[in-house]
Amino acid sequence: MNKVKYLTINIMAFILMVAAAMPLSAQTCNVQGTVLDGVTKAPLFYTRISLMENDSSVNELYMSFTGADGKFTVEKVPAGDYVLKANLVGYEMLSLPLHIDEGETVKDLGELRMPHQGKNLKEVTVSSSKPVYLMEGEKTLYNVAEDPSIQTGTAADALQNAPGVEVDVEGNITLRGVSSVEIWLNGKPSHLNEESLKEFIKQLPANSLERIEVITNPSARYSAKSDGGIINIVTTSNIKKNSFVSFGFHGSSRPSVGPWVSYVWANEKWSLNLYAGMWYSLWKNKSESTALRLTNEMDTANYGYANQNSKNHNMSFNLNFNGTYTIDSMNTLSFWLGAYPGFGKSEAEAFTSRHERIFPQGFFERFDYTTLNNSRSTNAGAYMGVWYEHDFNEKGHKIEANIGGSFHYNDGSSFFDRDYTPQDYLDKKRDGLSKSVSYGFDAGLDYTIPYHENGEISVGVSGEYGNSTSLTRYDTLVRGTESLYVTDSLRFYDANTREGDFDAYVTIEHRFGGFTIKGGLRSQYIHYDLNIHNSPADNVVKGYWSLYPSLHLSYRTKSMHNFKLSYTRRVRNPSASQLTTYRNYSEDSFSVGNPDLLPTYTHSVDAGWTKFFQKFGSVGISAYYRNTKDQISSLQDVVFDPVFGRVVTFSQQINAGLSHNAGAELNVTWRPQSFMSIRLYANIYYSYSQFKFRDEQIQTVKNLGYSLRVNLWSKLWKMLEVHASLSYRSKSKSLFTTTRPSYSFDFGLRADFFKRKLSVHVSVNDLFNWNAQRSDSNNPYYITTNTSKYVSRYISAGITLRFGKMELESKASQGSQGGEGAPGGVE
Repeated sequence: MNKVKYLTINIMAFILMVAAAMPLSAQTCNVQGTVLDGVTKAPLFYTRISLMENDSSVNELYMSFTGADGKFTVEKVPAGDYVLKANLVGYEMLSLPLHIDEGETVKDLGELRMPHQGKNLKEVTVSSSKPVYLMEGEKTLYNVAEDPSIQTGTAADALQNAPGVEVDVEGNITLRGVSSVEIWLNGKPSHLNEESLKEFIKQLPANSLERIEVITNPSARYSAKSDGGIINIVTTSNIKKNSFVSFGFHGSSRPSVGPWVSYVWANEKWSLNLYAGMWYSLWKNKSESTALRLTNEMDTANYGYANQNSKNHNMSFNLNFNGTYTIDSMNTLSFWLGAYPGFGKSEAEAFTSRHERIFPQGFFERFDYTTLNNSRSTNAGAYMGVWYEHDFNEKGHKIEANIGGSFHYNDGSSFFDRDYTPQDYLDKKRDGLSKSVSYGFDAGLDYTIPYHENGEISVGVSGEYGNSTSLTRYDTLVRGTESLYVTDSLRFYDANTREGDFDAYVTIEHRFGGFTIKGGLRSQYIHYDLNIHNSPADNVVKGYWSLYPSLHLSYRTKSMHNFKLSYTRRVRNPSASQLTTYRNYSEDSFSVGNPDLLPTYTHSVDAGWTKFFQKFGSVGISAYYRNTKDQISSLQDVVFDPVFGRVVTFSQQINAGLSHNAGAELNVTWRPQSFMSIRLYANIYYSYSQFKFRDEQIQTVKNLGYSLRVNLWSKLWKMLEVHASLSYRSKSKSLFTTTRPSYSFDFGLRADFFKRKLSVHVSVNDLFNWNAQRSDSNNPYYITTNTSKYVSRYISAGITLRFGKMELESKASQGSQGGEGAPGGVE
């Protein structure tokens, strides 16, 4: 913690140095004026005023916002020629030339009247500027396109800035500490498997994102299959008449390399985007662990120490083509299709020293052995879909339909070699193979009709079907031979899983001035059919029916105070793999499902307040509470297993009884100058849960934790951007596991040349190489410590070249599946 305090002092000193280095002109001018509605002449609040180099530039030099009276002042502008742009959602962007003479100290532009935007609000949504953070009904929005500090990063970096979201070094995403969160792309589930989704987010550049929507309490409109909320990643889109191509290269000292190219073509009817990219990475890791296992009588069964060095090579490709065809003013058709082949190789070498109690004699024997475990895998996936919208009128009466499909294939092989010293009679060699094939289809129909000028009703139905097959086989070398292998029947798995669900929902929304109320109800039926061909006794056939009520209230004042309050009831059903009694054996442990698992019911309440200030920036505070019954959790324990002939570790899903989770979040954005912003995000949370362990007394887990993140962005000399980020996360507790604190400091620079046709960036991740993963287990019968250290400090750099109209860059959505309003397709 002393390191964190010391670094915080250094960060503040660095901030002051950057502020002092801001270029000051000898004579500057204040540009002022008043922005009014073009029809009613009412003042327009929170209109963004930008001064640009020229009309086609996206490089904002100076910025301000209008106050409640519509007045604005852009301070300390040097003499020269500019283009002033005024942006506000629902209005046409206003653009006019501006000349400031030498010695001019005040430039009064008088009244600026903004015309209302026509029907095509989608174009305005892209071109208008917004606050970086905003509450909108049940959503908390992080407008990535308005955050210059993240433009050189990836979607994974942008997710770190979204309220309540954390991304660990392996790409796992949590929301308010909960891992069962759904990741959506452009308003629809991603349809990518977990690993492919991680690689997709790592590759997707942050400057191809419009915003990230964090939905901690999803309404009945959303078919969330978990109780962890939804994170919807919305990629940018725009409709212009021109073409644009960009390509770039990103690399790091880890090492990793990633070239990509994107091409966009559009006119008044068509909008097409083609993207191709490649990514290679080498991941190195060192880990150490100690373990003590006890018998039911609390006697020592075994204890030991292990260390491991591992390398993981991964190469993935991403090819995506999507487009939108505007049939006429009332009909729009979008499509998307893509493929993502990949290859992987891992190498691991471990040394283990274990002292084992020999039963029934009771004496201890020492076993030292070295384990080599190498594997290779080839995978490929594809997805496609079509979305159609018909507008009956311009007042929101519409119908939407979509259909999509996905396919994934994986083929892997492995080699295992364990060498004992001196007990060579225990040596073991084994070859393994694994294959899996999965495919799925989904379709949906949504209908919205306004019943009043301030209210609307939405209804919809959707369905999904998925089918997957999985085969795992290991062949063990017969002791005393050199080439005779026999199949390990305990580790043979051949199964097929079919899953289908059907959903229907209704929501009603009504607005009373600045007050909005939205209620809804969703019904879902889900069915599993798991057939394990080599062990039919462990098959699973199960169905669940659930109801999801929701209520969301929000209120926005004219002075930009935003309030929200919401309630939802969510149900998380156990999966087929969690229900089966089939024992999945690894070399030194096993896992097993639990046929007695019950669905998890969660009641959630969220409340929040956000205020936007013209001079300062914004301040947001939110609080939440969750009451969960029969929480599904993974428990690690020990047991004497006759297959191993000793006490080993096993894991099993359990219903962890009752749990309560509460927390509060603070989000502050301070803009001391036009070229500088400092953002603080703080989260404090408390959890309390009870569960019955081994049918004995009730166990209680209490966890009080917090996380902090400070981001700095500044622009020097109109071309050089400086980025710095400090993060800290306290220790956390779960079932018999404590994860120790983690912290890091990142620093980077970016420069643009030739009117942003060329961009170069370089950054240092985890400058002081602090980051590590440390966890301890405090199970009364299984006491462990685990420390994992990876190469967290590395230098990354990238270069991007752009050709074409610069305003089309936002639509060159590298790897995106689509744009706003068209699930999975570009607008």
